[in-house]
Amino acid sequence: MFALRSLHQNPDEESKSFYAPLVHRATMQWSKKTLMSIFIAAIMILSVIGFAFTFTEPPARLEYNNIAFAQTVQGLQAKINGTKLTFYYFPGQLEDIAFDEGAKVALEGTRVIWLSYDPNDLYASEIADVLYYMEQTLDTVGDMYVQRGLVNNTDYPLPEITCANATVTVPVLVMQSNNETGITHANGCITATAGSSQEVYQVGDRLLYQAFGVMD
Repeated sequence: MFALRSLHQNPDEESKSFYAPLVHRATMQWSKKTLMSIFIAAIMILSVIGFAFTFTEPPARLEYNNIAFAQTVQGLQAKINGTKLTFYYFPGQLEDIAFDEGAKVALEGTRVIWLSYDPNDLYASEIADVLYYMEQTLDTVGDMYVQRGLVNNTDYPLPEITCANATVTVPVLVMQSNNETGITHANGCITATAGSSQEVYQVGDRLLYQAFGVMD
């Protein structure tokens, strides 16, 4: 037998009891979506705040032999002879690079120098980049007249310059790839060797630091 609905039951109350589960389910779905939206928005806001703090953070400052270095986006900057210069490496990172005493004397005591390399070298592109920066820097800041040459000038307009052209008063600096990284000297010729493309830039910075008296 079918159960009869109570005559005293309010139709509105019956409707409410029917729709109650649907309303509860919709409320739960809305709450989950709301919480997820709030969570994503919070992550985005915190990311923006973190980026802002990172962007406005002052550059780290280092010091070597009473010379201050500042870490910038371009690299390490230091004021040498009143001019702000940029380097790839901090001097302390280059102390293990072998530097012949004769090479130090030749580099520090000259006012004219030849820079040369082989355009067919394994790291020719990196070496050319470093030597160009050295030329510009030494010429304008180091009060040194720099001349460029090539160990092999075939098909190039630059003069052919090797260690055979070196003299006591006008040394030649030849940069080249080698299994070992270091800076040596013989008969007025400074030979700077690098075992990798990265070490080409390390040797370049080491030479500049020596020429400016930052390192000894």
